[in-house]
Formats: sequence, C-alpha cells, structure tokens
Amino acid sequence: MAHLIRVSIGTAGVLGLRKVKMQAYPTTAYLMTYSEKKCTANCAFCTQARESKTSANYLSRVLWPPYPMEDVASKLKEVAPKIIKRICFQTINVPELREQLLEEIKVLKRADVRASISVAIHPISDDFFQELKEAGVDTVGISIDAATPELFDKIKGSATGSPYAWEKHIDGLIRAQKIFGKGRVSTHLIIGLGETEKEATKFIQKMKDLQIIVALFALTPMRGTALENAKPPSIGQYRRIQLARFLIVNDMSTYDRMGFNSSGQIIDFGIPENELKRIIADGLSFMTSGCPHCNRPYYNEDPRGILYNFPFRPNQEHIKRIWDELKEGLENE
Repeated sequence: MAHLIRVSIGTAGVLGLRKVKMQAYPTTAYLMTYSEKKCTANCAFCTQARESKTSANYLSRVLWPPYPMEDVASKLKEVAPKIIKRICFQTINVPELREQLLEEIKVLKRADVRASISVAIHPISDDFFQELKEAGVDTVGISIDAATPELFDKIKGSATGSPYAWEKHIDGLIRAQKIFGKGRVSTHLIIGLGETEKEATKFIQKMKDLQIIVALFALTPMRGTALENAKPPSIGQYRRIQLARFLIVNDMSTYDRMGFNSSGQIIDFGIPENELKRIIADGLSFMTSGCPHCNRPYYNEDPRGILYNFPFRPNQEHIKRIWDELKEGLENE
C-alpha cells in the first residue's frame, strides 16, 4: 500500500491534484501525517481529537484529502520554489509518528524538492528534534494555543483527558530552540478560547521574550468537536490583538507600555498616535502571522465572511473597514 499523506485542499489545488477555485493561493504547502486513528490527544477545538466526531478529512474548516506521498513529492518538485516556498507538516500524536514523519521528509529529499521544511508537533524528545534537524527541517512549531495555564488545562490539558501540560509545552519550546536556534521555533495562539485581550498580549510578550514566533489563529468552532457550540472571537477583539502582536514582535511597543480597561481590552498601544495610524494604514499587521511564507488562505474563515487573517496585503477598502473593526466592541469607561 502506498504511503499516504493528507494535503490541504488549497495545496492540492496548487499542486494540480484537484481542481479548486481560490481567491488566494498558498505559498506554503500544508501536509498532514495520515492515520486511520484519531490523535491520542483530545484538544477541545480540534477535529482530529480522540473524541471528536468530525471526519478525519478535516483540520479546522479545511478539507485534507489523502494522496500517495510519492505523487505529492513529484508535484512539489514542479512548483517549488517558484510558487511553493515552504512545506509545513501538521502532525497527529500517534505512536507511529516518528517513523512516519522521518520517512515523509526522506521522500521529499529523494525527489529533490527545493523548499524549506517546517514541522508542527507536540513536545518530543531532544533526540527526535535532532533527527528532524538532521533530516532537513529548519523550523519547528509547538502549539500552546491557550493564553494562560488555566485555559490550557481546560482546552487541551488534563481536563480534556489529553497528555499535555502547559509547563511541558513551554519546556518543549525552549528545548527545540536550543537545537534549531532562535527565530526558528514557533507557537500558535488561538483567540476566542475565553482569554482577555490583556492575557493574550501578555502571552505574546512572554513568547517574544523567549524569542519564540507567535502565529495568531481565530477559534473556528467545528461540528463534532467539544467546542462546536462556541462562538468565534469578535473581529474587534481579534484586530486589537493582531495589532498588539505586530507592535511587540517588531520591537515597536511592549506589553508593559500598553493600557487596558477593566475588561482587559486594549485601549492604549503604547506608541504615539501618528505612528499608530501609519502602521494601521500600512496593513501588514493584519496579514497572516507565522513562519516565513505562511499565508494559510481561509484556514480560519469563510471567503464570504470576515477575514481574520489576510492572506494578501489589505487594500485601502480593507483598511477603511479595519479602522472601524478596531473600535468594535470596545467598552467606554
């Protein structure tokens, strides 16, 4: 039987594996390790969670059909690095992961695919991290997802029956950084899990201090998951955190310089108003965040609805709307 790999539907479109209409094309190829079993973890938002009733063909709102790994590698060779600049493996926590993932990377190397390789994975041993680096992986992501230890436990820790713990995830990030180097380790923060803007901003600052890249996601409630009845974050909340993240990551402001109201909403970004207006008008702060070349088109959103993360640079019409969104839901005191 051929070695199968799941391919995000957008990536499948770029590779010519399936006809897909797209408003924006991914510049990273998103692949996911294939398993006939669900993940051993049980994260409340995840379609791949052990107790999730969602089809295994989904991760978030995106369809991930399986294809033979050799075929995918052959297609990737044709489009990298012209269109696809990076390959990102999403992984499921299953016993066979180590052997499976290392073999998939070897297939890419044998096919002479010219693209950087990222791996999104749970905390693993230093030996496994080292194997990934030697195999050709240049960046690693370990998703914390929740902004506080309490939320982490509730969403993806012991309260869900998962094997994960906040301290072990932080430790995994630090250990990975020692092996891959600073600026080559990332984490995810999902907005809409119950955090305040202040808590999210404090988390972003903590990661910045550790020199860990933070990629922002909006909660996407999926039928069949424990959070299927949750609500996505308000666009006002998301825009303010996006802007705060951009300022912190680019050394323009810090959590300590920002101001928050009694509800934990950001009311002062800690920089002069004229500078803030220039940054908002530029639009870069509202584009998809993460590893280089990661634009994740419509991973969190319906193309007909709200664009939480812009996979392209916002135009003037978008910026005009963003100005209003930044004020949305903001409580006056």
